[in-house]
Amino acid sequence: MTKESSRASKHKIWRKVRWIRRIVQILFWSVFVLLILATSSLSGSAVSADEISRVHFPVEAFLDIDPLLGIIVGLSSWSVPGPLIFCLIILASSMFFGKFFCGWICPMGAMNHAAGEFMPSKLGKQRMKANRTRPYQKIKYGVLAAVLTAALFGSAIGGLLDPIAMATRGLSLTILPWLEWMLGGTIERAAASNVTVLQHFSNGLFDVSSGVLLHKRGLLVGSGVLISISFILILALNRWIPRFWCRSLCPLGALLGVVGKFGILEVIKDEKACIKCGKCQLHCSGAASPMPGEKWQRAECDLCMNCVADCPTDALKIGLTSGLSEHQELPNIKRRTLLASAALGAVTVPVLRIGGLSTVEGRPDPDCIRPPGSVEETDFLKRCIRCGQCMKICPNNALHPALDEAGIEGLWTPILVARTGYCEPTCTLCTQVCPTAAIRTVTEDEKTGKNGAEMVRIGTAFFDRGRCLPWAMGVPCTVCEEFCPTTPKAIWTKEVEQEVRGKIVKLKLPYMNPALCTGCGACEFVCPVHDKAAVRISCSGESRSSNSQLLLDYMGDKNTKEKTP
Repeated sequence: MTKESSRASKHKIWRKVRWIRRIVQILFWSVFVLLILATSSLSGSAVSADEISRVHFPVEAFLDIDPLLGIIVGLSSWSVPGPLIFCLIILASSMFFGKFFCGWICPMGAMNHAAGEFMPSKLGKQRMKANRTRPYQKIKYGVLAAVLTAALFGSAIGGLLDPIAMATRGLSLTILPWLEWMLGGTIERAAASNVTVLQHFSNGLFDVSSGVLLHKRGLLVGSGVLISISFILILALNRWIPRFWCRSLCPLGALLGVVGKFGILEVIKDEKACIKCGKCQLHCSGAASPMPGEKWQRAECDLCMNCVADCPTDALKIGLTSGLSEHQELPNIKRRTLLASAALGAVTVPVLRIGGLSTVEGRPDPDCIRPPGSVEETDFLKRCIRCGQCMKICPNNALHPALDEAGIEGLWTPILVARTGYCEPTCTLCTQVCPTAAIRTVTEDEKTGKNGAEMVRIGTAFFDRGRCLPWAMGVPCTVCEEFCPTTPKAIWTKEVEQEVRGKIVKLKLPYMNPALCTGCGACEFVCPVHDKAAVRISCSGESRSSNSQLLLDYMGDKNTKEKTP
């Protein structure tokens, strides 16, 4: 075999390896999307009452293998939930193979790569120049230092920057709601037409997409605009700087780069065979300086195989490290820069909590109503990573990302918005998908208080008599009492005769028994006063915190019904 034919054979092998990597990357991304759609199927209109209480798929699997999330939760709460133990597999593998997770598995990396590769704005020499190692790639190590220090000071706010949580939140609360709006509008317009073919098409499309892309009550996301803007902006930046997020800001990539600095694989360069064509930099996804004559950046390489597959002279190959090749294990970052980043992370936590409504000392915002099974607020903020899993799986679209209801530190953590949806009495789906135990697993008996179980309360309903139709206007209305799902009902009525505009009218005035109210929000959801409901849910009385309890003598008697206004 001649030297040229041997070189061509090796080149062909590396191109096949690159295609294997691409296929694996697509497969992992597809599994990630299917798991997110699985949460849709559990919350869709095709779900039966018997199926609403169980999750059949490991929908949080990608979050469970995320090493950064495991470390953040471990540092902030000094405990690691069982499922996050799987992240040790990725962490241990990265010690040997470096940032392979970024190039082979990470769904956010795949989306960033696809956004940059689809009709790229830079080609040829411009593309080669864009893929050279840049100083801004050091920023992510400062972000990592800040995130881990914030976790050490008791905050999991770093979950906002984690790529797996970001991808989950972005697809669940941005892309899917947009697709549902488009799909729902198409079905509605086709069904309303007088064309038989379109009507049949509408029926078929509804049957196929119901429970997958169509949510039971329509997927609306409070503060979803901010999530959408941030997610789309990150993807759009890849048009100018390939894999911008991965290279410059991703704390998970920085962590894996640090862990894999002594990996067993490296890019082996033959400077004599190099013709300086620059093709190795054309598609380098990590901007890791693969060109012979330059120091290979081990911490930036995600083993995409593009450089060795594109090299026409076989001047590059990936093999076992020999210790002889010229490379740089980590970027040259000044110690004071890392210390400043860590100090920023340490200062961030108390700054976010100054005057915050989520602190132990401060009073909670009445609208900060957490999902059933949520741990106490301080511990909740140590664990919640803002992934959006609980919001996406809620069958009634009741959970939404918070803005200021939980303080600045609680941005995009889940809260219940009863005017959009209420907490289904027998549903425990959100308690089963939380990867960090910010929401503990709750049984149906605990939600309903049956079989001797202590009832889980997420709040209490209060009447605004100035807005209530019977109380304020003498208009008969019993919707809240009829819709109250507890047994016996937490809302009861007292029938009175009252003169209204010169006529004697029989009215049923509603009252609340807080000993029976779970704070599900069903009454607020159905209240016919459409702007601000006459009965509203507050976090007061939530069972997760002793500081939020209502100090009433009859709270312990579940069968008590107050007989006077």
